[in-house]
Amino acid sequence: MTIHDKKVKKNLKLSIVAVCLFLSIFISMSSSNRIWKTDKNATENKGNSNKSTEIKGEEQVAANTKLTKIAFEKNNNVYLYDETNEQIKSIGDKLKWKDLLSISPDKTKIVFRYFNSEKAIYPPHVIVYDIKTESLTDIVINNTNLQQIIALKWIDNENVLVTGHINPSVSGYAVYSIESKQEIIACLGTLRDIIIDKKNILYSNTPHIFPKPKANLYVNGNKIFETIDVKEEIYDGVISKDGKMLAFRSYVENEVNSNGEATGYLSLAKVNSDGKSISDLKKITISGDTNGEMKFDNENNVSIVGNQFIYKLKSGSLIKEENTLPKIPELSTQQLTKFKKVLAKQFPEDVISEETVLEDIDVYNMEAF
Repeated sequence: MTIHDKKVKKNLKLSIVAVCLFLSIFISMSSSNRIWKTDKNATENKGNSNKSTEIKGEEQVAANTKLTKIAFEKNNNVYLYDETNEQIKSIGDKLKWKDLLSISPDKTKIVFRYFNSEKAIYPPHVIVYDIKTESLTDIVINNTNLQQIIALKWIDNENVLVTGHINPSVSGYAVYSIESKQEIIACLGTLRDIIIDKKNILYSNTPHIFPKPKANLYVNGNKIFETIDVKEEIYDGVISKDGKMLAFRSYVENEVNSNGEATGYLSLAKVNSDGKSISDLKKITISGDTNGEMKFDNENNVSIVGNQFIYKLKSGSLIKEENTLPKIPELSTQQLTKFKKVLAKQFPEDVISEETVLEDIDVYNMEAF
């Protein structure tokens, strides 16, 4: 197989995975771009320079020379770059194709999967690489709903979420323990949130049927909420750490306020002790440009954390504050230049200079730490 053929197959594979991931996980958000607009900084960041796409991270970043390692994918393989020793090494079985890498929150482990686009591997294998010991943990995924893996994500330092594509409206999800190699909790639909300590998994049941079902929320197989308006769609949802509170955002397509501005809703409710129902539901109208990730703190106060602002729910209203949280560190220009020089030595078949866009030489899914 020529290098060109491999790149064509890789690009086709990535396109299919991207489409499946978009359709399966974000089907309920088809119109949400009109409701929760992309942050201006994020949009500008995409157009500013090619370097913005080379390293994962939030729009708020800060150069940090303490970042000395980069995990990345290239040529159906996963590599680890060590800036201190100026070395790049392949991790895992060199004879097997790898992708979907993700770094654990404590930056001690890398998870990825083995795959073969020409002959599918059944059952699939998810691999955890310990950076310090260089040991490998092989987790066999026997769940029938996860045979077509499209994403890997760390829940914490010991548990990994595996996402499998089933059809455009339904995905399979399961959390696996790195220590036991066993499945802890699973669901089908559209995942909203996971509280691993309580083994709570919040999701929506999203089948493509007629008539279209009302937007809903389930916890551990129990339907705890369903919208009254068939046009209302759920945007996202979270459960408090103690499992006692639920918050979610929703919208109605093309719904605007008296000023013609897009609006949405923030709902807050108590999860009853039986875990099968909610009570004391409160619903407030919020601006359509309220961007960010919903979170509960340890006192069960809910907030929406965006790149520029944090919106805190107080006395039935969202209070907007400037986000002064520490910025996510990013590689400096000097570090990126050094990385490209080591890449050029490791992969002499590629023409690499300081101006090279890494995606053009099939380097992608980079995580610096």
